[in-house]
Amino acid sequence: MNSIQNKLVLIFIIGLLITTSLTGFIIIKYEKFVTSITHLSDKTNEIQSSAYNAKINFKTQIQEWKNTLLRGYDNKLYNKYHSGFLLYEKKTLQEVNRLSLLAKEYPTLKKSAVKFIMEHKKLSIFYREGLSIYNEAKHDPQIAGDKHVRGIDREPIKLLSHIIKLSQNIYENEKKSKKENLVRIKSTIALTYTATFILLAVFFWYAVREGVSQPVKKEILRNHRLAMTDGLTGIANRHAYDERISQEIEYNSNHKTPLTLLVFDIDKFKFINDNFGHEAGDEVIRSVSITLKNHIRKEDFVARYGGEEFVVLLHNADINGAERIANKLRELIERNEYYFNKEKVVITASAGIAELKINETQKEIFKRADAALYTAKESGRNMCVKAVS
Repeated sequence: MNSIQNKLVLIFIIGLLITTSLTGFIIIKYEKFVTSITHLSDKTNEIQSSAYNAKINFKTQIQEWKNTLLRGYDNKLYNKYHSGFLLYEKKTLQEVNRLSLLAKEYPTLKKSAVKFIMEHKKLSIFYREGLSIYNEAKHDPQIAGDKHVRGIDREPIKLLSHIIKLSQNIYENEKKSKKENLVRIKSTIALTYTATFILLAVFFWYAVREGVSQPVKKEILRNHRLAMTDGLTGIANRHAYDERISQEIEYNSNHKTPLTLLVFDIDKFKFINDNFGHEAGDEVIRSVSITLKNHIRKEDFVARYGGEEFVVLLHNADINGAERIANKLRELIERNEYYFNKEKVVITASAGIAELKINETQKEIFKRADAALYTAKESGRNMCVKAVS
């Protein structure tokens, strides 16, 4: 379990690092987004403020002009209001120039600001001409001066109102965009965290399953293999045979293909044990198992049934074809050379052959093959006999 715990700790650390990295990445992105949105909002707010300031300065400029004409009879007041007019004229122009620079990303607003500047310059010229008329007129100078410039401020006022409206729309749109972007960012963060959490949960679940259950599964498979493997020969044992023949009988029933059982038994095996010892007997059993295993098809099956007895299942082979295979295996077993106590010993084997009948059980087919094997033994050994139908 220590190795499993180590894996889980490693997985936890990796998950923590991934989460931390993602958190840092999201925070950086969030800050950049918020900064850009705030900067954008500040700029549009500045544009709107500049437009309002231009409006106030321009209105004050017009009012100062009117005061200049109305108070013209007083030289001090004339100079005072005329100075105020000049000051606000300059401020208006400065503010609109500033607005024009701020609005370079907004063509419609910039175009209107530039147009206002041109109209404002024309207006200034007319105001100065009006002042000249005022100074030269002998009768009702304020009326004469005012009449010269009357109505010429309508176009600049109209333009300025349009600029204010545009700047307000830009500000409102950017404000709305800011809110939408912030909502989008929050949704992205929430989605990213949710996705990260799900991925980490899946990863952790998979890791735990693989880290804990996989060794258990491997242990179960290993135990199953050991339970199904003969310890001496390394081939399948009787338990594996019982499982395999059940599967083969079911397959035969569904697909109507022939299945034949061979039951091999080493001849005079007791003689080998009694005269040369159990180690010699074990060597013979291992040798016979290797011969059987190496000379059957991939789809066929061989197992040590017990003692010196072996079973071979021939998939999709009828009894005549099985007889040829059985005799070939028997001959290969006989060709093996054994030397025990410097004495050459010939080993033979006999076999009983039975083809599965319709609705026949594994006990019944084995019984018929075993009976055929008994006949082969009684008939002189080292032969293969087919079971009686």
